[in-house]
Amino acid sequence: MNTYNRCPMPSAHKRLMDCHAMWHAMANSYMEPETFRMHLNSLIQGLRNVTFLLQKQKSELPDFTNWYSEFQDQAKSDPTMRWVVASRNRVVKESDLELLSEVKVRWVADWANKQERTFTFPPRMPSKAILASLLSTPSEKRKGVVTVSRRWVDRALPEQELLNATRKAFIRLCGLLSRAHDACGIGSCGLADRDPECVNGILTADPLSCMDINPGSLQDHFDLSAMRGIGEIYTKVPYDEAKTAKARKRYGVSDFPPGDPIELAPLVMDHARKVLSRDKHHINVVWLFRGNEVIENFAQTYADQNAKYLAFHRLADRVETLRADGILLIAEMWYVTDHKQDDKGNIIPARDRGRDRREALHVLSATREGEAVSLIAPFSRKLLGTIQLEETFTEGDVEHKSIGILSPILDRWREME
Repeated sequence: MNTYNRCPMPSAHKRLMDCHAMWHAMANSYMEPETFRMHLNSLIQGLRNVTFLLQKQKSELPDFTNWYSEFQDQAKSDPTMRWVVASRNRVVKESDLELLSEVKVRWVADWANKQERTFTFPPRMPSKAILASLLSTPSEKRKGVVTVSRRWVDRALPEQELLNATRKAFIRLCGLLSRAHDACGIGSCGLADRDPECVNGILTADPLSCMDINPGSLQDHFDLSAMRGIGEIYTKVPYDEAKTAKARKRYGVSDFPPGDPIELAPLVMDHARKVLSRDKHHINVVWLFRGNEVIENFAQTYADQNAKYLAFHRLADRVETLRADGILLIAEMWYVTDHKQDDKGNIIPARDRGRDRREALHVLSATREGEAVSLIAPFSRKLLGTIQLEETFTEGDVEHKSIGILSPILDRWREME
C-alpha cells in the first residue's frame, strides 16, 4: 500500500502542511505590510480549517470524543488558540485584523546593564532613522550595542508578536494530529514533502528549528562606541560522518552518552582538554538542550567585546525559538585568581588585567530549572606552542542568577515563564 494512503486524516494533515508553508510565506514578507497581511489572513483561516476538516472525519476516528474534547478544553484556556478562533471569524465575516507595527529597542552596555523599550514607528522607517531619533537626547549613553527589532502585533493580542503567536497555534495543532494518528495506530503516515523543503508530514509537539521567531533579517545592530553597524554571518555546515569518524580517531574520543548539560559537563571538559592539547586552541562551541537531547550545536566567533554581547543576546533569541531548557558552552577564556577594582570601584575584567591574567579552558552549563556548573582548566603555552594543562577544578558557589556571560539566556528563560 502507498504510504500516502495510510494517513487516517489526509485532508486535515495536508491543510496543516499548508499552514507550515503559509507561515514561511508570511515570515518572508514581514517588511511588506500588505503582503504580510494577506498571508496572515490565509494562515489564520488555514489553522482553523485543520480542526474543521478533522471534525468531518470524527465518525472514522477511534475514540474521537475523548482526545478531541481534551484538546478543546486545553484550547479554551489558551489565549493564543482563542485568538485564532476569534481572528478567523473576524477575517471571514468582518474585516482584516488590526495590525500594529512596533519597534523594540534593546541597549546593552555590558553583561549586567541592559534596557529594553518598545516604540511605535512606521514599518518601513529605516533603522538608522529610528536610531537617530532615539539618540537625539544628548544624555543618551554612547556605549555598548543597540538592537532595533521590528514586530507586528494584532490589537486583540498585543502581548504576542504574530510570528510567535501563529507558530504556537501550529505546534498545538501538530500535537492534536499526532494524538489522532496515535489513536489510529499510525505513528507516521509519510505524506509527500513540499516546498519549502522543511515542509513535511512529520508531527512534533516541539518547535521546529526552521520556524525562527527571532530572525536576524528583522533586526539591525549598532556598535555605539564605534557608531557603526554590526552584521551577522551564519554558515551552515552539513553533517559528515566520514569527517566525524576522522575527528574521533584524531582526538581519541567517542560519542557522548545521553544526559543533560550538567551531567555532561565533566565528559565535555575531558574531550575539550584533548582537543586543546592536540590543536593548541579550542573554538567557542554552544550546545542547546531540550531535556537530555542536544537539539542544536554550533560555533560562535566575535570580533570584539560588543560583538560578543550581541552574540549572546542572539543566542538567547535562539533559545526562545527552540524552547531550549539547557545550555553548555566550551571556550578558551582569560582567568585570574583574585579581583581588582578600578578607580571607580568597578571590578576589572580578566581580559583587561594584563600580565597577571592567565589562559584557561572553560566549560559552563546551566538549565532552566536553576542548575549551573562551571569547570575551569588553566593552561600555559610552552616553547614551540606545547600546551601544559593543569587539573580541572569546579568554580565554587556558582549561582545560576549571577553568571554574567549567560545573563541574556537566564533573563530570557525568566521572560518565557
